[in-house]
Amino acid sequence: MSSTRSSSLAARLRAFVDVPVRSQTYLNLCYLCLAFPLGVAYLVFVSVGLVLGVGLTVVLVGVPIFLLTVVGALVAGSVERVLARHLLDLDVGSRALPADGSLRERTVAVLTDTSTWKTVLYLPSKLAFGTLGVVLATSVLATGVSMLLVPLYYREPGLYVGVVTDRPVELHPSLYVAWNKLLVGFEAVWTLDAWRVRTFGDALFVAVAGALLLVLGLHALNLLARGARWYTAFMLDDAYAPLAGEN
Repeated sequence: MSSTRSSSLAARLRAFVDVPVRSQTYLNLCYLCLAFPLGVAYLVFVSVGLVLGVGLTVVLVGVPIFLLTVVGALVAGSVERVLARHLLDLDVGSRALPADGSLRERTVAVLTDTSTWKTVLYLPSKLAFGTLGVVLATSVLATGVSMLLVPLYYREPGLYVGVVTDRPVELHPSLYVAWNKLLVGFEAVWTLDAWRVRTFGDALFVAVAGALLLVLGLHALNLLARGARWYTAFMLDDAYAPLAGEN
């Protein structure tokens, strides 16, 4: 029993530590970073296309704009399924466009299908995952890498490596115990004004903290990618695929 528990603990620890050497971690990072510019483009395309299409329907010009926007969204959905397959290891099912009936009947079938509008909604909402991914990558990961490399540059002349605050940070830890109708206690004041890395030991401490921050940041990105994976499967599964060869 104890050996099984120890092996399970070792497996969990290994799964926590080895996240920087997993290829899927960087595929997830690539997917989330791509999600930001793609999400912006999708948001502009869908919002402008639908607004113009609906607004100009009264003069009939809006009808083709509206239809082209929907078709473009379905094409983008096909591209998203390809990205999910290669970057998230997610195979999302799709359907070919209707082939039976007149053009009007096929158009109505596509426009009245729930999966069509799930795809249209999915595209601009992808920006949320992209924004969170870019924020994590540019803040947590960049900070972790810079801290990890502190031992290499902390002694550079004219370079200050450390913590500087606008005003001193004060901590007031206290402990009080009631004893014989008296309140006996201890209270201290710790003040942190500034701290500078001056020795290799200090730099090594910062590097270890940076490595831990980097690992935690990569786990947060993987968790975000798993959320994007579930959302993509839910929104794009069994949708129409205009691109030939996707099915």
